[in-house]
Amino acid sequence: MKRVLLIMLVGVLAISGFSFMGVEAANIQENVFRLYARLDAGLITLMYPFGDYDMEDGVSIFEGFNFNNIFFGLNLDIPLGGIHLRGAAYTTVGDFTEFTNTQKLGIYGRVGLGLDILFIRLEGGVRLYYLFGDPEFGFSFDPTQYYFAVGLAF
Repeated sequence: MKRVLLIMLVGVLAISGFSFMGVEAANIQENVFRLYARLDAGLITLMYPFGDYDMEDGVSIFEGFNFNNIFFGLNLDIPLGGIHLRGAAYTTVGDFTEFTNTQKLGIYGRVGLGLDILFIRLEGGVRLYYLFGDPEFGFSFDPTQYYFAVGLAF
């Protein structure tokens, strides 16, 4: 059932028109990057972690598919000629479905700047994190937590 819903969601996104389809790398430690497949379609954005890249050990790809690891959220992309500004806010399916039990929701954000060259987009920016919960709230913004992405832009 979950696969059918995912296929239907991708179908709706395909009909609505993709604005970006590519790969994103976000640093999670010094010299270690988490790799994501990213899809932006208008105001909706999806990401799925598929592996890690360690500068010393190389790439390790995750085995299996976990529906709870899908990131979904809102995307705001402001084009300024060949340059664009991007802001996005995500949460995971697992965090969202467990919100009623834990009363906490992690919201992951991205603020970046990109360059479009023909159909290729190069993008980089900083990551942020906001913990929404009762009574706990937390906010993390650190310029050393960065990301970069490359992919097809339409």
